[in-house]
This record gives sequence, C-alpha cells and structure tokens, in this order.
Amino acid sequence: MKLSILHRTTFLYGEPARDNVNEVRICPLHTFSQNREFFVLKVIPATRLRTYYDLFSNLVYQFGISHAHSRLVIEARSLITTESRVDYEALPYGVSHAALAACDSDEGCHQFLVDSKFVQRTPEIWREAMDIRGDSTDVFQTCYALMAFIFERCVYQAGITDSETDAQHVFIYKSGVCQDFTHLMLAYCRALGIPARYVSGYVWDPGHDRGSEVMRGSQASHAWAEVFIPDHGWIGMDPTNNKVVNDQYVVISIGRDYEDVAPVHGSFYGGGQHRSMSVQVDVRKAGRDVMTA
Repeated sequence: MKLSILHRTTFLYGEPARDNVNEVRICPLHTFSQNREFFVLKVIPATRLRTYYDLFSNLVYQFGISHAHSRLVIEARSLITTESRVDYEALPYGVSHAALAACDSDEGCHQFLVDSKFVQRTPEIWREAMDIRGDSTDVFQTCYALMAFIFERCVYQAGITDSETDAQHVFIYKSGVCQDFTHLMLAYCRALGIPARYVSGYVWDPGHDRGSEVMRGSQASHAWAEVFIPDHGWIGMDPTNNKVVNDQYVVISIGRDYEDVAPVHGSFYGGGQHRSMSVQVDVRKAGRDVMTA
C-alpha cells in the first residue's frame, strides 16, 4: 500500500520567542515492511537542520532558531509504501509464557520489560492483567485478550488527558486516547513479563475518503504497542482499534513510552503567556500518479 502523509505543527507565540531549540521525530522509519520513498521536512523560520539516530534507531532532526520570531511551523511530507506485517491466517499462537524467561537477559528485550517514565508495573495493574490473562498459557492469546479488554472497557475521549498522563491514571479512569491506551497495554504486558514497546506513527482509515471514518486515531498522530513473541519477533497490536497491525500503519519511532518518541520536544525563551499549538495530519492512499517532487 502506498500512503501520502502530511504532518504540520504550528506554534503561535503571544510575544516574540528566541533561542528556540527542538528535536523532531516525524520521519517514518525505513524497515523491512515499509519503504520511505520520499520525505521532506520544512521549518519556518528557515534554519539549518541536523540529523542523528537515537538509541532506538529513530531518525531525529535537530534545529535551533536564535532570533526573535512569533510563529514556528514544522511541516513534514512523506510518501511511504507498506507491506503486511503479519499473516492473519497464521497469527503467532503457540508460544508458551515459559518461553519468555530468556527475554529478561536479552539486550533487545530487557529495557521493554521494566518501568519507564509513563509505564509503571503496580500491584493493582499486575492483578488486573492476571485476571484478564485467566488460564491462558499462550503469549499471543494473552496479548490479544489485553488488547481487547482495553478496547472494550476504555472510553475513547480526547481532551481529558495530556502528554504527561501515565499508565496508572489510565488504569484508574479507563479513558483517554491512543497514547493512553498504549501506555496501559505496555503496563499490563510488562507486568506479566511480556516485552512491550511504544510505537508512534500514522494509520490510514479506509473510510476517511468516503466521510465515514472507522479507525479511531486516524488523521492524527497515532500510537500502538509492539509485543515480543519468541521465534516471531515484534508484533504490532493497536488497543485503540482492537487490531493486529497491518499495512494500514506507518511507523515513525519506537521507544519505551511516549517520552522516547514525542514528535516535537524542545525549549525556548520568551513567547509570552498566550501561546498556542495546532497540529494537522492528513493520511491518504496515494495513486500511481503521485509525484515525489
């Protein structure tokens, strides 16, 4: 599937801002299941962009604007080709929880088993995760049950949480958006000894062009979890939509939680008390005539 993506973030300042330094993670990854055919990042006011790869191999753009400015626009355009990440006719059932014992000493898994800034393995979360697991001894079956529980029990409601909301808060109130549901799923999985990591990206909604959206979190930055299944690797699971991740999804960044993958992270001086931020995301299925220039 070929997807055309626009991601624009606009900051408006009531008073001039200066020494505005930012890190940006909105460039889709180039992986075995998605091909980044085109990507361009534009910043206004114009400035020099630097890049580096972080500890999770996410591509990070870095820039600074020293002079006074009243507006900052960060706009990214991408053209991505995706392939199915999983065979729905052969989902990774059949791996016992006992097989997870080796993950604790695995360098690629250990950091996704322990607590992080927004994900805590509290006794209450562990007990609920155990109740959801029930008699399951199958890792994927357990993960699917956790995903379905969040989808069925949590209310999708924008505006009641923010970027600092942690898994414990979502566990108590059972409401929020994709970021919150992902943090809760990570907490459940890690509490059961299942390596789980946070993924930020986009999801294409096949109903969007018909005006009948069926995917929650589309036309915005999206988040979901990836769980590690021994002998199968990382499998994407989206508790916001109760869906095993397929070629509708585009991966931008991977980390322990939202702290590692925030699209824009930075600081500045000034700006006044009256400031605003707006985000526009548009994900469309691209036709053969789409140009990359």
